[in-house]
Amino acid sequence: MRFLQRCSGSQAVAVHPGLTVDRRYRLVRRLARGQSGEVWLARDLELGRDVALKRVAVEGGAAGFDRLWAEARALARFSHPHVVTLYHAVRAGPRRRATSWLVMEHVPGGSLEGRPGLPAGVAARIGAQIADALAALHAEGIVHCDLKPGNVVVTGEGTAKLADFGAAYRVGGAETITPNSAVSYTPDYAAPEVVRGQPEPKSDVFSLGAMVYALVAGRPPRRGGARPTDGQEAASGRRPDGGGPPDSVEAYITVREAARGAVTLDADVGPLAGVLAGMLRRDPDERPDAAQARRRLEEVASPPGPIPALAQDLDAKPDPGGLPALVRGIPALVRSRRPILAGAAVALVAALALWQWGGDWIQLPSPPTGGTPAAGGAITGSRSPAVQGVLGDRRTADPCALLEPASLARFGSTDLDPDYGNFDRCDVLVSPPSDAVVDVRLDLNLDPPPEQAKAARTTKVVTVVEDPAESDACSRTLVLAGVTDTTITVTAKRDEKGRAPLCEIADAATTHAVETLNEGRIPRRDPGFPPESLANQDACTLLHAQALEVVPGIDAADPDRGYGGWDCEWESTTSDIWVDLTFDRGPTPNAEGGTATRLHGFPAFVRPEAEGEGTCLVNIVYRTYIDGHSQTAAETLLMLVGGSRPVDRLCRMATDLAGSAAAELPRA
Repeated sequence: MRFLQRCSGSQAVAVHPGLTVDRRYRLVRRLARGQSGEVWLARDLELGRDVALKRVAVEGGAAGFDRLWAEARALARFSHPHVVTLYHAVRAGPRRRATSWLVMEHVPGGSLEGRPGLPAGVAARIGAQIADALAALHAEGIVHCDLKPGNVVVTGEGTAKLADFGAAYRVGGAETITPNSAVSYTPDYAAPEVVRGQPEPKSDVFSLGAMVYALVAGRPPRRGGARPTDGQEAASGRRPDGGGPPDSVEAYITVREAARGAVTLDADVGPLAGVLAGMLRRDPDERPDAAQARRRLEEVASPPGPIPALAQDLDAKPDPGGLPALVRGIPALVRSRRPILAGAAVALVAALALWQWGGDWIQLPSPPTGGTPAAGGAITGSRSPAVQGVLGDRRTADPCALLEPASLARFGSTDLDPDYGNFDRCDVLVSPPSDAVVDVRLDLNLDPPPEQAKAARTTKVVTVVEDPAESDACSRTLVLAGVTDTTITVTAKRDEKGRAPLCEIADAATTHAVETLNEGRIPRRDPGFPPESLANQDACTLLHAQALEVVPGIDAADPDRGYGGWDCEWESTTSDIWVDLTFDRGPTPNAEGGTATRLHGFPAFVRPEAEGEGTCLVNIVYRTYIDGHSQTAAETLLMLVGGSRPVDRLCRMATDLAGSAAAELPRA
């Protein structure tokens, strides 16, 4: 049994005021923007109310979407007066650029980021409200992990609400809320045990103390020793105003000091001094729990009332108060006590240094000297000519050379299938005894390496990144050192319930692929594509600007090109309509589920909602041939159009575009 699923990275669709998401939420204006996404004010057209839409950048394909839906599940568990309410979660856009949104309660007062210094009583009142929310979270075994001013929003009346559960972490061995293989945090607010990858409920109490201090002092507490003089600050590169460090050397220092756990409270916080000193103790056992912290803060808190207005440009990127970006990708230290720093702040880190904290050796990045970061960090860097030679000509590289059926034989009988899906793909069907068939699929992708994922291991020039396992699929991403535009994915997937160990199968296939890549250039296709094959066409050249005019606002000059030129996407700049033209191989299609027609002499089939609501697919049969299994197969052109329009209008657009593309094809 075969299935068609595209395994490629995701790039978010550009958005703008007036865009309608999921046919229901019209974007009004952007409220905030950060490293992991942005938040928009939107109008719910069905219920006539304002909502907040959190748009999340989901680099890393399925793993990125898993993180978003994990946050949705974490938020949906709670109905608390000091936790932002989640209404809905939606996914919209073309498959390779799909964008996910959390639809949440709109809190018109904005976040606490960028506020002027508050009186101690007001800050204590906010802190007590958030402590009440934390107590509810901790009762369910969930640690927020990234409490800071930017993740707390307030109403006009002064009610504070906790938001952004993207880093929520399950403790106590119960069901996972978000993947516990990585801990996310902001160093200036993180407890030392969080930096070491061991969050616990009292870690949030530490962060709350740091946040309340920042609300009064205008900056987070200083990590490490006493406050340096202005001259010392200038020499170190840290801004005297307490802002974030300007480069990755300072990022390294900030994280190191956060892991040490020493905190200097050098601002006058009045009656909060004793309360915050207890909340910010290095040892979690010496801190109050969330309920105790709430009571202590309430003793200092002023009566309810409005909070001073936000004093920053809402369209500016918020500074989380230390590092310029959230630190993500720190492996949890349940089995290993060696976290590795990742994220934009240390994208230039080249080596790792060992330093000692409290008798335990912790692995942290050295100050940068240029080059490519170590495994576990963001995988970036300039393209290396030597490594680039492993890929060679993209169109002639043979993906089937990276799959070895014999390496999978211990899981069942195997069958190599080089003639299914696009030309950048190869499959091995594994048939375990008395179990569901597993499709082991390898894809060559024109996508950047994932930035927020766990690097499992590096062997010579190849780093393997593990995506979170699912019940019916397990994926691995292979990244070549110094190659920033191409990745390789290996996926073991089944259509039906079964018992086969999908991740073991994916790892076995990955091991062979890594060995082959490390031997040198990927073997070439032998024989190559026949002259009449669609593989010799460039999908992006089949639709000219005039043809694309049938879709309002399409920018014909800005296509999103897929690997080998065998896939091309365009998107409207004035609406949410998108166009995806891709090549495919497989059994000859028929009219089932659609309508048969002919376009410029080619058989074609129009299928409304073939890829879900708000889509229409036109499938053009370009040529048929006998495949390696002596079966009749077809090369087809798929024209998919999607967006918030009636499906009959989408099908008219798709048919017009498919006809224009067919007119450009040579006769097979």
